[in-house]
Amino acid sequence: MIAFREAFPILYVDDVERAAAFYTSTFGFAETFRHEDEDGVADFAFLALEPHGIGIGKRPDDDGGRDFALWLYADDVDEAAERLRATAATEIMAPADQEWGERMCAFVDPFGHVIHVGAKVR
Repeated sequence: MIAFREAFPILYVDDVERAAAFYTSTFGFAETFRHEDEDGVADFAFLALEPHGIGIGKRPDDDGGRDFALWLYADDVDEAAERLRATAATEIMAPADQEWGERMCAFVDPFGHVIHVGAKVR
């Protein structure tokens, strides 16, 4: 059976840089990962506050007004996608390798929340 672990929320914002600065300076989060778009603008940052953390992501243009998503790591993204397909979740991104070294898929749960499942590419 597939194991899920390391769940963290992703807060969608219009300005990742500004939001990351707010959370690091106000609450003591430490930025441990940043991804930038082709123009060098931050579109994702992971902020750690042990033992947990949060993601700050650039609000997608086609997100339907969502402010929140959930990220989960899994041993096998393809198996996780099969499991989610068997539920009431709706697939919005099939499993695919990403430029930052992870494989991921995305679904919308029955309540309208985006769920990303990822794994390090070996």
